[in-house]
Amino acid sequence: MSFLLYLQRRKLIALVCVISIINVLLLMNFALHEKRPLSLSINTMEDTGKIRVKAPVQQKTVEWTGCQGGSDACSDNTFKNWRSQAAAFCDNNWIGFAHDFAYVRDIVVNRSRAEGPDGGEDMTSRMNQQEKKEFYIVIKGFLNIPCTSRLPEYQFNGPKNHLRSWLRSLVPTTRIQPTTVESTFTIAITRYEYVNLYHSMTDFYSAYLMMRFFNKTAEETKILFVDAHPKGSLDPVWEAMFQSYTRIGHFKKPILYKELVWGTWGYGSPMYVLNKDAPRIPLLEEFRTFFLKQHHVNDTRTLNCKQLSVLFLWRHNYVAHPRNPSGTIQRKILNEDELVREISTAFPTYKVRGEQLDKFDMKTQLQNIVNTDILIGMHGAGLTHVVFLPKHGGLIELVPRYGRMMDHFSSLVKWRNLHYERWRNTNPGDEVSDFRTKVNPLAVKSMITQIAKKMCR
Repeated sequence: MSFLLYLQRRKLIALVCVISIINVLLLMNFALHEKRPLSLSINTMEDTGKIRVKAPVQQKTVEWTGCQGGSDACSDNTFKNWRSQAAAFCDNNWIGFAHDFAYVRDIVVNRSRAEGPDGGEDMTSRMNQQEKKEFYIVIKGFLNIPCTSRLPEYQFNGPKNHLRSWLRSLVPTTRIQPTTVESTFTIAITRYEYVNLYHSMTDFYSAYLMMRFFNKTAEETKILFVDAHPKGSLDPVWEAMFQSYTRIGHFKKPILYKELVWGTWGYGSPMYVLNKDAPRIPLLEEFRTFFLKQHHVNDTRTLNCKQLSVLFLWRHNYVAHPRNPSGTIQRKILNEDELVREISTAFPTYKVRGEQLDKFDMKTQLQNIVNTDILIGMHGAGLTHVVFLPKHGGLIELVPRYGRMMDHFSSLVKWRNLHYERWRNTNPGDEVSDFRTKVNPLAVKSMITQIAKKMCR
């Protein structure tokens, strides 16, 4: 009898040991999947071009272009770096890429948790408005996502990057009932210098890269402005480029986005001047083609060295935003008529003209640029149009004596393999009131000659 009791005790001890081992294994599995970000296993799949995200329960995929479909598509490692530096959280509902942007599924945006005006008002009603009032202060609960695991522990590049505050506002989905569901792929952006063509171009370009990275078309892509700027002259460009745009301030109730990209901030764009040392940036020629196509502008100009087209860009005073009600701007040319007259005389077979392009809509601006061989102008946002010059084109950048030598436009020229000359005034007597500079016609003539030789050799 005692022997039978001994066997029963041994069986009981063995059973307790087995149960203990199982509990330990369960705790280890919980710690692996619930206490740390989900590991992201990336498989190279050139046929489908997709990222596979390994999840503990259900596998989901995020589409990636795989650098297909164009001569420049693989000229830069940007897409590959984004892909290789992906980190997934919240059951793969939140995926960050290289600390630059994020892709989020089933996210609820709650406008009531963003402090600031609606945006989109007529600029005249916002004159002298402080710029900080045009950026939302977002608080906990502004963004809500399904998350049974740990919320993202992630750091976006740039100490002033607004995506950091978006991340701090993120909470697991509660009982919020959205009144609207947006199923279309959407890119959320905060615009900074929203009426400046250069800074807006970095936003246009970044949004285009997001669209291509996730293998979408313009018709499949919407834009969400997460800012409170009044109406701006470049707003229509967004509508021309993508399916549509809307402002978060115009939503009075929570809205559910099935696919929302937290877009790269403008100062982190591959096109931004801080990236000037890069030998190339991705898909720049494809972006040019896309931009022109979306504005229905034909790009058919061919090089005719006997009849080059020279365009002077004029900078005149104008009111662009509420912080400058007088409309006064710097870096203007004093002797516009003289320049056109002298250059026309020096090159009688060339077509020489001068325009203030910002008076026109974007389509008219682009039509002027694609039919220009040599673009000349003072350092300023208008020179961003070098992106749309013909592939043989050239830029002459003029800089006043008081101006800083910056590389915004020389970088664009380098990335497009165009021709470039720069002139800087050194004579104090040629700087006059109202920020006007007398430009030396002989210097301009010499630079046109140099570019024409390179262009036509």
